[in-house]
Amino acid sequence: MAGPEDYTKKADRIARESDEQVTSDTGVAGKIFTIANALTYARLVLIPFVMVGIVTHNAWLAVGAMFLAWFTDLLDGRFARRAGPPTPFGKALDSTVDFALIYCLFIAFYAAGRLEHYQFGFLYLSMITILTLQLFLQGTGRGEETATTRFGKLNGALQYAYLLFLVALELEQLRENEILATVHTVYFTIVAIVIVINSVECVLVMQKLARTPESA
Repeated sequence: MAGPEDYTKKADRIARESDEQVTSDTGVAGKIFTIANALTYARLVLIPFVMVGIVTHNAWLAVGAMFLAWFTDLLDGRFARRAGPPTPFGKALDSTVDFALIYCLFIAFYAAGRLEHYQFGFLYLSMITILTLQLFLQGTGRGEETATTRFGKLNGALQYAYLLFLVALELEQLRENEILATVHTVYFTIVAIVIVINSVECVLVMQKLARTPESA
């Protein structure tokens, strides 16, 4: 007589077969038009609202739109994991939208006078080196690969957190807090150090790739 575990395994098998059938029926469209990807696209739509809030000094618009963008960032990963293994399209879309979100908003903060010239210089250096590394992969026949470095994830996480911090500082009561001003200085110093290290590593990776034969 079958036990509870046997029924559970059978139910899981039926669920997997059902998911595989749906995927095979929907084909490429089923892998692109997903809830996870829709949430990622929503983050892309929200970028202009955050930018407008920043440059017009409309703190609540910037904070509200950024909160929604952050919330979609939390949800899209959960839905993607529930749907099964990540697809190349989903991974590329998520990383591209995050890249656009981070650096578009840093540019907006600089345009609004919220970032000093040297601060924006460090952040722009990071953007240029990451983008150049990815373009270098394209140019050497490795376009399907993702540009990665040992400090890449840390670099991205620190900058994303710094972006959230800057958006929060749009609220006047927080921007005038002396303790937060000190935290801001210390945190950016850490961000700048990691940016320099990661940028150097990007250059070293490109040098290594330049000596490696192109992929077929």
